[in-house]
Amino acid sequence: MKIDPRFEELYRREHGAVFRAVYALCRDRSAAEEATQEAFARALERWRRLRDRPWVAGWVTVTALNAARRALRRSPVAMAAKDFDDDLEQSADLWRAVRSLPHRQQEAVVLRYVADLPLSEVAAAMGCADGTAKSHLARAREALRHQLEGLRYE
Repeated sequence: MKIDPRFEELYRREHGAVFRAVYALCRDRSAAEEATQEAFARALERWRRLRDRPWVAGWVTVTALNAARRALRRSPVAMAAKDFDDDLEQSADLWRAVRSLPHRQQEAVVLRYVADLPLSEVAAAMGCADGTAKSHLARAREALRHQLEGLRYE
């Protein structure tokens, strides 16, 4: 099967960003890699419909995040037992707090602040209006502020 060069370019350009977004949320390298590969495989299956969409990178990221969540729901014990490698305590606290947010707020945070997508692409990837994505981000920031404001670091 000959793969469209545009898909190959998407994969080369976005693979690292998708992996980092998923890893930031789940903190499990194996789960992040599997979810990333699953998302790109799904994109390839649907490439005729996706190839001309400006939000295809966001679609792949959301698909990967959803795949990781499904995998982690099937083995929550593995997630709970995960150590946070050499991450700073603050980073670990932040990502625990992000994981506690509602699903759509998690997506918005990861797409905007990890994948570094502009608001319009976050909205397109999430399948909602710009204002709705902005609202998810505002609610997420407020919830995170409340969760993290009591923590003190030395």
